[in-house]
Amino acid sequence: MASHRFVHLVESELIQLTNWKEINHVLEQAFVSVSNKDKSSGQPYSSQPARSFVHVGDAGALLCMPAFLGNISVKSDSSQSNPAGPAARTSSLACKLITSFRDNPARNPPLPDIIGNIFLFDETTGQLQATLEANYLTGLRTAAASIVATEQVFLPRIADKSKLVLGIIGTGVQGEFHAMGFMKTHKFVQVKLWNRTKARSEQLKTKLTQLAPNSCNPDVNITVHDSPEECCTNCDIIVTATSSSVPLVFKRFLKQNVHINAIGAGLQHHTELAQDIYDECSVFIDYWNGAKAELATLKSTIVGEVGEVVLKQKVVPSSGITVFQSLGMAVEDAAIGKLFYSKYMEQLNKGH
Repeated sequence: MASHRFVHLVESELIQLTNWKEINHVLEQAFVSVSNKDKSSGQPYSSQPARSFVHVGDAGALLCMPAFLGNISVKSDSSQSNPAGPAARTSSLACKLITSFRDNPARNPPLPDIIGNIFLFDETTGQLQATLEANYLTGLRTAAASIVATEQVFLPRIADKSKLVLGIIGTGVQGEFHAMGFMKTHKFVQVKLWNRTKARSEQLKTKLTQLAPNSCNPDVNITVHDSPEECCTNCDIIVTATSSSVPLVFKRFLKQNVHINAIGAGLQHHTELAQDIYDECSVFIDYWNGAKAELATLKSTIVGEVGEVVLKQKVVPSSGITVFQSLGMAVEDAAIGKLFYSKYMEQLNKGH
């Protein structure tokens, strides 16, 4: 049967299957799964151990991120063929493997320094169902996590959501995914870009200008800026996506009410924002276990997990600065891997 056929999905196929609303839907469930401690509640639940590293001599490393995600729907109720009926529930058993070999770009032919694949298993038999190239999917799920966090933590307190301004600090791969994802799912009057190398911001501006006619606001104004301060001024939502080990964003740059998605991966996960922001903001995280390990040196008020907000276990502030401190989780990979595999198999079966 076609449903038991092993498949390997490459980036070009994954791009064709991309739907941001569906991605956000499964990412929200991934957040809920780590905050839900009651498997009988009807909500998604999960299991994910700490990620492990294997060093390959001095050449590189292998990163392993396994997870199980139970009781999820890969499509929202509104996207079902029967909108009045409940979305079908399923599970996902997956492991993302990432290799990092710093000399790869200098090889002939050159190779990416980071290569990832998601291995998806049948949750009943343990058989390997699919492998999915993970670099593209990791970009999608990281951006979707920020979008969901923004929707849960910040947007409920905004009365007029038609005049939002988005700022992107760092216009590399993650900055691009975040800009595209936010523009596809929310209306912005302006998207502001900054990067240390201005040419990269100009390149992203060109891409986003081409995307704009198919975004939530075809008339969005996309601008490139010369400094982080200029880029952050008047922004409602900010994304910091750099590897900076020193602060780039300070409190004086910010409006009184603003939300920041801090996803950078410098020496520490919280070096992009100045301490005067952390002194006053409310921090939200993806999962406590990761925060205890990777945010041990963070001096700020961590309110709770985004999933706890979705489950109404934690209350978001009515004003002020909020920060989503993104670490990334294996259950996010399990969720997005299951979504894309299900979409591919549905398409394949329709072809038969």
